[in-house]
Amino acid sequence: MENVKISSVCGLCGGCKVAINSALDSLKSNGKATLFKEVVHNAAVNKMLESKGVKIKNDLSDLSSEDFVILRAHGETPATYKYLNEHNIKFKDCSCVNVQKIHECVANFSKTHTIILVGKYGKFSGKMHPEIEGTIGWCAHPPVLIEDEADLDKLKAIKRKKLYLIFQTTFNSDLADKLIEQISEIAEQNSCSLEINKSICLAQREINKSSRTLALNCDLMIVIGSNHSSNSVELYKALQPITKTIFFEDVSSWQSELKKHDVVLNKNIKIGITAGASVMKEELEILANQIRAEINKL
Repeated sequence: MENVKISSVCGLCGGCKVAINSALDSLKSNGKATLFKEVVHNAAVNKMLESKGVKIKNDLSDLSSEDFVILRAHGETPATYKYLNEHNIKFKDCSCVNVQKIHECVANFSKTHTIILVGKYGKFSGKMHPEIEGTIGWCAHPPVLIEDEADLDKLKAIKRKKLYLIFQTTFNSDLADKLIEQISEIAEQNSCSLEINKSICLAQREINKSSRTLALNCDLMIVIGSNHSSNSVELYKALQPITKTIFFEDVSSWQSELKKHDVVLNKNIKIGITAGASVMKEELEILANQIRAEINKL
């Protein structure tokens, strides 16, 4: 293995690429493009889009009929679509197809079932993940929100005998399996029927799988991503038990990050680089080339 290698599967997922390309295409065809909220939790991507002329607006009230709006991959609530249509605002819906399927499922099953929605609802961060916020909006009745095993006590208060379990697309797959097992036991004890939809994105699973394989042969793994990116944080957590792993957002800060974590480069060190679904592969190439150049000087 060469000194520095990038994971074979990592970086922007299909849904994020569609949203980004749609914004850039709109600039070419319409001369304007407005993202409703950040397209991804990545400062470099958002800065790149703004530098090209893409506007980012965070409140519906800031949008007008002068805008051509791009809805990001995380998905939106029905209220967003209602507002855009009522105010004659043109838009392109770039919600991830996997997220759209989740919305369809909860809209349908919430009429007859209690929805158990597993994801980052803000228990630890204090801020609800946008995908969870969007999915809640499609539920006919408030879902039971689960983020970890301690939340399972909430299921004691459920009165309906039909349960439907579904997950945030970027939720930790291993923890999901544990929760499925425990929730299945609870449902059986309470004589409840349980339908399970492990709706975790396949791309996210493949990124984790590829990164874990690379980590097995590395002295150090570098995960590029934002602390606000659920998939990036989960990737970092998955690699920590395998080898020394560091996590930061700005690729230009790599030297100070290595120093902060007491990493000293040498001719024999093996470094793996990966990223969650909100980082451009180009950023990783830049980082890899810079580290290679530094090692070659030794």
